[in-house]
Amino acid sequence: MKNRHSQSGFTLLEVIVSLVILTIALTAIVTVGSNRAETLLELQHRNSALMVANNILERYTYPSQAISPSTIDGKQENGHTDWNWQLIVKPTNNEHIYRLDVRVSDDNDFDYAQAQLVGFKWH
Repeated sequence: MKNRHSQSGFTLLEVIVSLVILTIALTAIVTVGSNRAETLLELQHRNSALMVANNILERYTYPSQAISPSTIDGKQENGHTDWNWQLIVKPTNNEHIYRLDVRVSDDNDFDYAQAQLVGFKWH
């Protein structure tokens, strides 16, 4: 009869499986953290564009600022980015009110703008 020695501890296979599980879990945590950082940067970028759009809308809705239906383009720096903005002034059903559409983009493509605001001005 053989005498078995009882040994305690983990087998090599158990250690390898647990290391694989740990690696998968750590990869998931790093990926989530990276995605959160990218999302935060994107939100900061869009917030900066929204601030530019708000500034333009405030500038052109000021009572002493005379405007007429037209398209006005310009540039403004904010958040270390040179933003391109476009203001489209349109008439409305009320002859005394203009609609102001502001779009802000970090390039000259306003089809995909980082920020858009709409305002109205009494004239």
